[in-house]
Amino acid sequence: MSNINNISGLTQNIIKQAGSKNLAAAEQRPGEKVSFSETIKDFLSAVNQSQKTAGKKVADVVEGKSENLAEAMTRLEESKLNFQLLLEIRSRLLDSYKEIQRMQV
Repeated sequence: MSNINNISGLTQNIIKQAGSKNLAAAEQRPGEKVSFSETIKDFLSAVNQSQKTAGKKVADVVEGKSENLAEAMTRLEESKLNFQLLLEIRSRLLDSYKEIQRMQV
């Protein structure tokens, strides 16, 4: 059960990071709605940035610029979870799209 809580907290953190641009834009323009595509783009950007940061931390440890292996491994694992979440969201969206296509009007 603690694993679920950890993943839930991580998911909320990623969504907050990804949605921060959208929230800021929505607050500046209260009459306009934030598009779904912009939210997905921001989420993709946050996952990409997470992977770049993890790669940089690992490269620093390998090159001897940093001795903080624990932080590098933590960033790497966080990046992995971010990507897995992204893939799960993608799968759910595709399943939903296929289900809508199968509906008879």
